[in-house]
Amino acid sequence: MISKIEDSKIEKIRFHEIKSRLYEERKANMSDYAYLIYTSGTTTKPKGVPITHSNSIFTTNNIVNILKYKNSDIDVIPLPLSHSFGLGCLHASFYVGSTLILHKNLMNTSEIFASIKDNSATTFAAVPSSLTKLVKDESARIKDIFKDLRLIVTNSTSIPNTTVKEFKKILRYGTIATYYGLTEASRSTFMLFDDERKFDSVGRTPDQIEIKINNEKDLEKGEIWIKGLNVIKNYWNDLAADQNFVNGWLKTGDLGRLDKDGYLYILGRMDDIINVAGEKVLPQEVEGVVKVLSDIEEAVAIPMKHESFGNTLKLFVKTTDKSKITKTEILSFCIRNLERYKVPSMIEFVEDFPKTQYGKIKRFMLK
Repeated sequence: MISKIEDSKIEKIRFHEIKSRLYEERKANMSDYAYLIYTSGTTTKPKGVPITHSNSIFTTNNIVNILKYKNSDIDVIPLPLSHSFGLGCLHASFYVGSTLILHKNLMNTSEIFASIKDNSATTFAAVPSSLTKLVKDESARIKDIFKDLRLIVTNSTSIPNTTVKEFKKILRYGTIATYYGLTEASRSTFMLFDDERKFDSVGRTPDQIEIKINNEKDLEKGEIWIKGLNVIKNYWNDLAADQNFVNGWLKTGDLGRLDKDGYLYILGRMDDIINVAGEKVLPQEVEGVVKVLSDIEEAVAIPMKHESFGNTLKLFVKTTDKSKITKTEILSFCIRNLERYKVPSMIEFVEDFPKTQYGKIKRFMLK
């Protein structure tokens, strides 16, 4: 196995001769880790998530079957592949053998539009904030470019009803779809926007996935818990985070509710709830009211310490480019449309918000 090169002291190793002694070949088991991926770190530091072959195959099957991916598809994906949204799209394309066109992001819209038009693309994937921005900034162009797509897929960050309706008008025969899931439990629900009464929902679970609303007082809303073949067994070297698993259920930290038809609605994060003088305030409710104003592009409410009430609300607002709206006008609108304890005590204009690659606002950086 080891011999000296003639007339020298250099030794050479013939690896093909000792290969069988170095390791034993074996086929991968379904329970083996396929890859290690990290959470986006929207609320806490990123956690390592080991995905098994079983997790990956189960989720990919659901994506392909529910969204009807096929070999003839031409998929345009301007998403990073370091997170589960882009990676799931990649797996679906590989699974059916479709054509895949990758872009780093959506910054260069002309390049993206050329990819769709020149290649007669059939599917397109983007985060909700990107789709909303396209509707606002590129309305005329997307009516022509996007009209023949058979599928636009986004993910579970809140997508405004107006954005969904605009794309449904644009698509001649196609579908717009979203899903709810975590890195730890990818694609736990799917939503095809075919019933306007359910547009606020992120959809229902596929077979072999369960969702329940866990609460202490048997209220309509509570923490979302998930169990199924898409859910990981543990985090990577993080015993503290492993406390989120209870008898096979994953405690998501998301606040939600289920309607009588099994549709899931995301209301926010459990740790985002603000206690104002003993009253529980969901910041997303306040933000939703403010974003009705056409001059408001984005809004984020966070707690602000108060000597008497414990907390009040501070509202950060990003306005549209040509907006002339004032803080007084926003406050007056809040007073007319919110209960008194939900009205912000302070409003601050910002140029932009700190975000993850997927457009999720990093609230903890504003606190």
